[in-house]
Amino acid sequence: MDVKKIANVGVLTALSLILMLLIKIPYPPMPFLLYDPGDIPILIIGFLFGPVVALISTLINSVIMAAFVGDGIYGALMHFLSTGALVGVAAYIYHKSHNKKGAVKGLIAGTLAMVAIMVPANLVITPIFMGVDYKQVLSMILPFILPFNLIKALTNSMVTFLVYKRIADFLRRTGLLRIDNTIKV
Repeated sequence: MDVKKIANVGVLTALSLILMLLIKIPYPPMPFLLYDPGDIPILIIGFLFGPVVALISTLINSVIMAAFVGDGIYGALMHFLSTGALVGVAAYIYHKSHNKKGAVKGLIAGTLAMVAIMVPANLVITPIFMGVDYKQVLSMILPFILPFNLIKALTNSMVTFLVYKRIADFLRRTGLLRIDNTIKV
């Protein structure tokens, strides 16, 4: 990666961290589940630079959050799994089909991947992380955890779809991104 790419990824990764720290909206049925828009900049990274770079950004965010916010290894793992599934799948599909239709397919598939991965992740990790019984978590999957992950992923996907082109165009106009480094939506 050249210096401009590294700078862009660094800025967007930092923006993701800032959004995760500053915007936390509780999910009313289960207030410990918090929506944050931190996946949006990482989805943009994935669309601009591909799934591998997006997963690296996700890993960096997960480690920083674990170290400085107190979520620990379990919180980092849950974040990496959820965001990684969303951005990895979305960016992979988008890079196979470089148009709006590919973006929509990627975001929908990424949303479904996030929801799918978080069901077993919650069943395995949440009892350890929160010190609750497996059966308690199992009883929360369908009415609370699954809808929360669906809402979070869909919201972040829709916002990404709405802002991606503007951000990519801005980066191109300012010379911070070469046209051949990005995919048009």
